[in-house]
Amino acid sequence: MPLVKTKVEKYNSDLKGVVTYNNKEYALDNLIINEEVEIEISKDSNKVTLKRILKESPNRIKPKCEIYNKCGGCSLLHMNYNEQLNMKTYFVENLFFETFNKYYKVNPTLGMKNPYHYRNKNQIAFRNVKGGKSRIASGFYEANSHKLVEFDTCLVQDELSDKIVGIIKELMIKMRYNAFDEDRMTGLIRHVLIKRSASTKEVMVVIVTGSEIFPGCQNFVKALTSRCKDITTVIQNVNNRKTSAVLGDKEKVLYGKGFITDILLGKKFKISSKSFYQINSSQCEVLYTKALELANLSKNDILFDAYCGVGTIGLIASDKVAKVISVELVKDAVSDAIQNAKMNNIKNVHFFCDDASNFMKNMAVKKEKVDVLIMDPPRKGSDERFLNAAVKLSPKKIVYISCDPRTQVIDLKTLLENGYQITAIQPVDMFPHTSHIENIVCLIRK
Repeated sequence: MPLVKTKVEKYNSDLKGVVTYNNKEYALDNLIINEEVEIEISKDSNKVTLKRILKESPNRIKPKCEIYNKCGGCSLLHMNYNEQLNMKTYFVENLFFETFNKYYKVNPTLGMKNPYHYRNKNQIAFRNVKGGKSRIASGFYEANSHKLVEFDTCLVQDELSDKIVGIIKELMIKMRYNAFDEDRMTGLIRHVLIKRSASTKEVMVVIVTGSEIFPGCQNFVKALTSRCKDITTVIQNVNNRKTSAVLGDKEKVLYGKGFITDILLGKKFKISSKSFYQINSSQCEVLYTKALELANLSKNDILFDAYCGVGTIGLIASDKVAKVISVELVKDAVSDAIQNAKMNNIKNVHFFCDDASNFMKNMAVKKEKVDVLIMDPPRKGSDERFLNAAVKLSPKKIVYISCDPRTQVIDLKTLLENGYQITAIQPVDMFPHTSHIENIVCLIRK
């Protein structure tokens, strides 16, 4: 198999380094643009292996994490943070150019001052360790597998989470709790989910068990909360299904009120175990502040908040507009959103549990007015039904927040073909040291 010297030319859609051999592109992990490398090509030219880096980028650093190449969490710890931000800006620029065959100015990616320990939600898996002294292992799963990668501390996880997991492992051994075995469907503790409010510092611990029977749970909770007084609520979640999903349907509050409260841009939000809430609180404020700045709302505007979830952005925008119409298909999320509005004494936000596409179509038929549409769809993006309904409703401005620019550009094609033009593109780094990019695009009606 031949050894080839080549150069990293660009990044692919997963932000891996791309090299070329015989007009064929190959993507490799842990490479930085312009690095010179030696690669090995398989006989059939279908596989390439990195043998060594001949000339390192000045932006290369030694990863601070001992399990960096095993854990499926971070993928960019081999480059300094400024280069990560540059790479994400470059990726969005290149994506828009390749999609539309036109150059769009992309603003520099908005990053964090301290890009570590930013995750306010963490879920940990557990395994029994066989042989010798009783021991419980905890950690994340290896990328694309269910193989546990054990660790005690994590660079992106809230530091208190590491402490809580350590206490739980000690209590499991003391109280002779087994970790859940997914193959045999035996054992007690399956996962632990920890959520912490960045503003109020309230902490929720969700113990996911393989059955409803939780022997000695009160003693367990008493010991846990006495050793970590930051914990404000403990919940038992029951997941007795053979599934990769972390949470089950049944829950029981074992300690505290069963939820925590966070304050985001001056508004209070109730967070339950199953609530969708942005994982990086400080960057969420950056994201929403920039989105609303681009929306340039006025007191007479009617704002349509599609895919509203628990109502965060609509409630935050409520004092800038006359009315907010918030639509969400998930019933539990709408219930949380209504409670959040009551908690903030907000009366000009109206929540509807409905399909946003149908809702907008009906509004268009009735010739009802919407000035600004804010859409924040799931990772897969929106769909033609929604986009066609948005075109019919014809707001003067659309602010599209996306957690995957690759699906965002597909949706933007429909809007650009139907009377809208892009006025601003703003990436935001919600997940430092990973390949994920949040991207805001502002469009106006021609």
